[in-house]
Amino acid sequence: MSEDIKSSVQVWGGRPEGEDSPPEYSDTPQQPESSTTPSQAPVARRPTPRILYDPLRRLSNLATVPFHKYNITDATVSADNISIEVKQTDLYSHPQQLLPFILEQAHLPPKPTLRIVGSHSEYASGAAKTDFDITINLTHLLELRKHRWSLKSAQVSPLQGSSQVTYERDDPSVPRSITAGVKQFCKDSSENKSYILSRNVVGLPTEMLAGQVRNLAASVKYRGLIRIDFTCERSKVIVHKQPSGWFSNMLGLHPEKKYDMVQTVWSLSDGSDNPDSASSHDVGIRAGQEWWQSWSSTIRNAIIAKHRGNLGVDDWIETRVGRIEAEPRVDWGRDQS
Repeated sequence: MSEDIKSSVQVWGGRPEGEDSPPEYSDTPQQPESSTTPSQAPVARRPTPRILYDPLRRLSNLATVPFHKYNITDATVSADNISIEVKQTDLYSHPQQLLPFILEQAHLPPKPTLRIVGSHSEYASGAAKTDFDITINLTHLLELRKHRWSLKSAQVSPLQGSSQVTYERDDPSVPRSITAGVKQFCKDSSENKSYILSRNVVGLPTEMLAGQVRNLAASVKYRGLIRIDFTCERSKVIVHKQPSGWFSNMLGLHPEKKYDMVQTVWSLSDGSDNPDSASSHDVGIRAGQEWWQSWSSTIRNAIIAKHRGNLGVDDWIETRVGRIEAEPRVDWGRDQS
């Protein structure tokens, strides 16, 4: 970790990676030390206490992600930022090029986001007017130290002859298993084919967080319509070979064969040293609760201030140093009639 990040973490109450956590506190009086005899069993070491949610600590964990690898040459990003389409000839023709590319992209996490939009209808036109539009990046909630491979049965459409390949689900040796699928995809002479890598997030407590957001908005007297969206950007990488002729594309003469068989699964982190110690559901609930406890005041400020755009760690710091928006005295955001 750089010295700048270390100093920032220390200033705002966190602890840099690698430093020991403070000891746990207990109301139970400590027993005086006593000598032991060889016949006595050794005292088991207490587990390292779990570090509670700290945005600055989580932000520093993102330094392990090689973000430059998301920038793929000659790739097209969809308007909603969910899929990245690549049309490089070397990738869909040569397995020795495609396999390393897929493995490299599989180690990049997706970008889960939370978007909160409040709106109401205007009297004159009846058109919806946006009161606030808040987007929060949740990537730092992911367990970035590891992810799980999941290999779906190949979904090749349309299914023709030898185009179908079947693998066991959740194969622990996925990097070896996908070799056959990659070779078959590159060998396939179809004019319109695509190989799809999916990045999925599990354990995110969307219903709980959505309920908290709605309750928070109601507590500051907001009475408008609230839309809450959880999206996962950069969640699909598609290597696509399209027919070369515009006429074929226009008429759809070559239906697309989709080799949709590989996905990586990313769970949430609750700050524990052992990411396998609990189920993804339990970890997700705990991580979501701690995140909400830390960020709710910042989101409250953003709603009252009618914020539009991204809400980030700078806004969180402003809340920590005492910035609190005055609560409205009357209801606001109602439809005008």
